[in-house]
Amino acid sequence: MYYKYYVLSETGSDIKGSMEGTPEAVKKALKKDGYYIMSVRPDIVTSVKASFTRRKVKARDLSVFFEDMANMLHTGIAINETIIALKGSSGLAQLAKALDSIGGDLKGGFSLAKAFDKTKAFPGLVISMLKVGEKSGNLEKVLKDLSRHYSREADFIAGLKSTLIYPLIVFSTLVGIMFYVSFKVIPHLEALLPITANNYFATKLLLFLSHFLKDYWYICILLPVVIIYLLLKRSSIKSADYYKIPMIGEIARDIYFTTLFSNMALLQRNGISIIDSLALIEETTHYKFLAKKISKIKDFITSGVSLWRTFEKDPFFPAFVYCSVKKGEETGSLDTYLEGLSKYYFDKATRRIHVILSLIQPVLLIFCAGILLFIISAFILPVYSNLSNIAGGNVKF
Repeated sequence: MYYKYYVLSETGSDIKGSMEGTPEAVKKALKKDGYYIMSVRPDIVTSVKASFTRRKVKARDLSVFFEDMANMLHTGIAINETIIALKGSSGLAQLAKALDSIGGDLKGGFSLAKAFDKTKAFPGLVISMLKVGEKSGNLEKVLKDLSRHYSREADFIAGLKSTLIYPLIVFSTLVGIMFYVSFKVIPHLEALLPITANNYFATKLLLFLSHFLKDYWYICILLPVVIIYLLLKRSSIKSADYYKIPMIGEIARDIYFTTLFSNMALLQRNGISIIDSLALIEETTHYKFLAKKISKIKDFITSGVSLWRTFEKDPFFPAFVYCSVKKGEETGSLDTYLEGLSKYYFDKATRRIHVILSLIQPVLLIFCAGILLFIISAFILPVYSNLSNIAGGNVKF
């Protein structure tokens, strides 16, 4: 998300611009540069444009890239030659462009982490891990850890997309049929209805919905978009209630735990302290509610409280979390237990998503059948009743 900022420099000059990140990260960066902040607000236009240009490299591509990079370094190839070779073999224009920039920066004397950071194509986690790899001399190990991390993230995203395909196809087809029936079918059938058709509630309701959809189709398209936007906005600002929503909130929390503990395990395994790890995760978290949670945990640890105690103090984290973290701290294997927590919540979120989707599919089919029966009854009942009256019958519906 991009944010517009209006600041004053030390000389009193007005400066306006746009910066990517969370509100907290943007304000922190501006204060670090010595600016007095007047206002920071969302930049919707720039954010929409950025979402279409997609500057960040996908998780699957990152996994393959870091695996290839680690293998080439293992064979003794220098980092400069590795970047050149990967640039030539990359089939992604975005990644090739980033590698071209990295190669030039390395020749200019920049560190590997700084060269990656300048491209703005890689997540903040990658930059921090590369800094650790360069300082510790374990760059190859760090690259392998990054490859496994993004491979798992890509598998989760791919599995989620594959399970959503069928419900989305059915729902899109249903919406398309509703528009077609309202614009093409019902106007022709309406002329064939008898005068007594208005006596039937189903017929009146169907005609009303058809006329509304035909005359105000733009409202029907914009309304779901506005509702989704408001829900997302609410989830990022007042999301304490968001995570209490049955099933949906629980899945969102499990996904967050998966990412949180996976990142913490990765950073811990490569020698980054808990406080530094939490600071990095806080900067890269896009939701204010979750960023505040991380900041609170970091403050507790700074004051001398153990990590598992901070999790115990916050009811947002289940007992299983702080019990596992406590065991990890006691045995000196915190990264292993954090990785175990990440896998546990990954599997839990996956199971819950499959349960919801397995319920959505029959519900959609029943809904489609109900709409079909509703349309048929709205037209058949008045026509059949009228024919019965003409024939002198006394059948009533």
